[in-house]
Amino acid sequence: MIPTVHCVRIGNRYGIKHEDYIESKLAGYPINWIREPFDKGISYQWNKMLPMSYKSDKPVCVIDIDILLENDYMKLFDYPIERGEFLSIPSWWKDSEGYTLNGGFFKYYPIDCNYIYEKFMSDPEKWKKHYIMNKTTIGPVNGEQYFVEDSVKERLNLRLVPAS
Repeated sequence: MIPTVHCVRIGNRYGIKHEDYIESKLAGYPINWIREPFDKGISYQWNKMLPMSYKSDKPVCVIDIDILLENDYMKLFDYPIERGEFLSIPSWWKDSEGYTLNGGFFKYYPIDCNYIYEKFMSDPEKWKKHYIMNKTTIGPVNGEQYFVEDSVKERLNLRLVPAS
């Protein structure tokens, strides 16, 4: 099953050439571009929460606009997952002890992640500031991957693809 790929490009930092790159690398995959905040006050990469609101039981991939797709990257998008699993790639930075996933790539079943979206939307201002205030990361707009990882661990099996 070919997953729909969701990618956020909000603001002026990344241009159409980044979209063209993603589209050329993922020809044959349906791509949903998130170009506007899905809700007032939701900024930049926090818009990656949107697919978690979908009632779909078909897997999706959510990627960063600045991801580099090299080598056998198609294996990543085709990597099998089961309901109740959340797939990511390992983080390459080690600035926050206890965190392992890289927010640049997620694969999951949206219906399994509705609780993450609901948790975020219950108080988005709190969550947008939480990981900056507790010094897990620096601001002004960061922390979504830590929020996702903490939330995934509440109910789902977090899997990281092998480095190979």
